[in-house]
Amino acid sequence: MLQFLHIVKIVPKKNKMNKQEAEKKNISIHWWNFGSKTLDFKGTYKDYLRKRNIKVRTIKHPFAKDTKGYRFTIPLSGCVARLDIFGSDYAANCDEAIKVFLTLLGDKALFNTGYGRELKLNWR
Repeated sequence: MLQFLHIVKIVPKKNKMNKQEAEKKNISIHWWNFGSKTLDFKGTYKDYLRKRNIKVRTIKHPFAKDTKGYRFTIPLSGCVARLDIFGSDYAANCDEAIKVFLTLLGDKALFNTGYGRELKLNWR
């Protein structure tokens, strides 16, 4: 049975990075397998989204028609998470989508973003 999880998030404006520039930024993701750190991915946002089959499309806010955002469709085993983010910074929006994906997987992960920030996910 296919289930849907729909999340809407509004991201505050930061240093704006357009989509073409952000897709070329390098990221890396590590996760822990039986206590040892393993490199899961090293490459660009575009490559990671393609590898994980995460689809991205542009959307408009349902009430504020001049506000644009992105819809990330994240496939997981047995369900699909749809994440709507209304923010102007594509790299920050991708960070949010990747954080949701890694959090839903449930494994301990270390995510180095395109801005050079290090995010720790599922650390108990």
